[in-house]
Formats: sequence, C-alpha cells, structure tokens
Amino acid sequence: ETAKKKTNWLKWGAVAACLCLVIGGGIFWMARFRTGPGGLPMLRVQDSAQGSMGFEGVLCYDINEINNGNPWREDMTFSSLPVFENRAYHPAGEPVGLDEAAVLNRLEAACTALGLEGTEPKYERSGARVLSIKIEAGGMTVTAEADGTVTVNFEEGLVLPEGLRFTWYDTSSQEAQEAMAYFTRQFDQLLNFEEPEIVLSGGYIMWNDYEQAGNYLQEVRFEREYMLYEGAGDETEQLLNYKMHYARFYPDDEGRLSLIRIYDNLSCADKLGYYPIITQAAAREALLRGNYITSVPYAIEDETLVQKVELVYRSGASEQTLMPYYRFYVELPDMRREDGLTDFGAYYVPAVSPEYISNMPLWDSSFN
Repeated sequence: ETAKKKTNWLKWGAVAACLCLVIGGGIFWMARFRTGPGGLPMLRVQDSAQGSMGFEGVLCYDINEINNGNPWREDMTFSSLPVFENRAYHPAGEPVGLDEAAVLNRLEAACTALGLEGTEPKYERSGARVLSIKIEAGGMTVTAEADGTVTVNFEEGLVLPEGLRFTWYDTSSQEAQEAMAYFTRQFDQLLNFEEPEIVLSGGYIMWNDYEQAGNYLQEVRFEREYMLYEGAGDETEQLLNYKMHYARFYPDDEGRLSLIRIYDNLSCADKLGYYPIITQAAAREALLRGNYITSVPYAIEDETLVQKVELVYRSGASEQTLMPYYRFYVELPDMRREDGLTDFGAYYVPAVSPEYISNMPLWDSSFN
C-alpha cells in the first residue's frame, strides 16, 4: 500500500512538473510575443550589470577628456532605430549563436587572410553544440567562436616595424595613430572592413605596485585602448558597428602585438523592427525620475552632476535584446580625489519610446 501511494505521488508529481513547464513556457512565450503599437514586439530592459564586481565609470580630471570615438553627435536626431534579438545571449557566458558551418567558415576566412593552411582544426563543444574552433600554426592561434568573435593570438608577439610604438601607457596620440594605421593596412583582409574607422581612446587608472625597497606605490596612469570599427554606411549603421562590429588590438609588455580580437555581434542578431526613439531631453527627464539602469551604487541626487550624454547600443552575451540607450555620465562627489581625479558613473536610460518597454526600470538601489 505504501509503495502504491508513493507511485501515485510520483506519477502526479511528474504530471504537475510537466504542467508547470507548460504554464511557465506559455508565460514566457506570451511575454516574448506581446506586441505594442504598430505590432512591434514589446521589449524587456535587462540589468545585466547587477551582481557584478565594481561599477561602470570613467576616471578623469575633466568630463571633456572622455573621448571614446562614438560616432553619435548631439546634433544627430533619430526618429527610429533598429532593435535586435540577440541569438548569442547565454546566461553562463558561453559563446553561442552561429552553427558549426558558420563558425568554421569564419575560421577558414581568417586563416586564409593570415596565410595559414593545412592544419587540423580543434573543436570545443558543449554537448552537440560547437562553442569554438581553433587552429594553431605559424606561431599563431586563430579561434572562431559561435558568437561571431574571431581572435588571433601571436604566441611570441608580433614585432612592429622600426619607428612604430605600441604600448599601454607611454605611447603618444601620434604614435598610436601611426601604429593603428599600420595595423589597418597589414590586416586589411583579416578585418574585412570596407571603411575602417580608427578610435584612439583610453582612460586613467590607479596603478598599484611596490618599489624595490618594498614600499607601496600608487600612481595615476593613462591607459590606451586601440580599436577600430566598420565606418561604412549611414549614421545608423555606424552607430551599430561602433558597438557591434569592431576590432581591438592588444600590446604585450615589450610593445609587440599580442592579440587581435574582432567582434561581430550583428552576425547573431535578428532584427525585431525599427522602434521610435525618444529625444535626449526626454531621456534626461527619465533619468531624473529614476528610470535608468546602472551598476553605480549611488542615486542621482543633484541634476548638476549630470555631465555628459551619448547614444549607444548595449551589446554582448549578457544582453538578450540589443537596443539603444542614452548613456549619461554623472559625477560622483564621494569618489573625488584630492588631486582632482573624479569618477563619472554610467547610467543608462532606454532610448526606445516607453510604450514599447514592458518593465520600465525605476532605480531604488534594486531593479524592477
């Protein structure tokens, strides 16, 4: 009798579990396919920064030092912009999105551009799904991932021609421009950009070290970033490519080229449609109401601390929906240093018109 009751409980428990999956799946399906005005799918704002270490911000002496190469300008006006479903989204950060054939095609194209051939590729899988494929040859490791990223690692570092300088901390703007111009020519086929746009940016960091005597040292350094993006197309395409179709170059400690990483989020993006965009003024009003997401642990209590704004897409594997935001830089008085260095935190307001947002954020030190 006990065994019989247990069997019945397991049977009905299994039925209940299946029913929960059906109901849960139905709720998810309805949320995903709810439509707003004009039949466009409703969107969910995702606070992917929650739970991360630290916060997103920029350290500088003056807000005018922030020059990250964003092609957006304040005189640009967009009545609508495209929004995409991100097929590369994965909660654990695994590279997903492209099928095996597409990943292999990207790897083969990169190897052809670099003159590598005749080497057996190595596969990384998760079950039946391919995460990445790589080839090791000629002192290089070339890896293509399922999220569209292609990485070239130079095992011993690639020595640049005499007269070029390429370092993290002590390369001038002119020297950085010359190095990037060289890379643009040297890796033209690998990048496959119609109109590569060079971005020379960077920011201040607090460098911590110990001198030979064992005394602790801390100094301010300007750390360079070396990037270029596909600059072909109209203003919308440039705005998309700036965050979703670009390449970064990394030096080693000896000033050699250590790594090239080429990102292509658009390869895994399915367009949901063109959505109406609010104005910069409307976004600022929303910011002051608390309709933003941020990793900064400070609420905005003084409007005068809002120092800068730009329009930008949030992208990467942590974003289920690739959509535009107004990114506001807000001065953080509690983080101001005696030497004048100040942290400016990043606060994001959805740029899509509110009637298409199903969960408009309201900051109260948590996320709704």
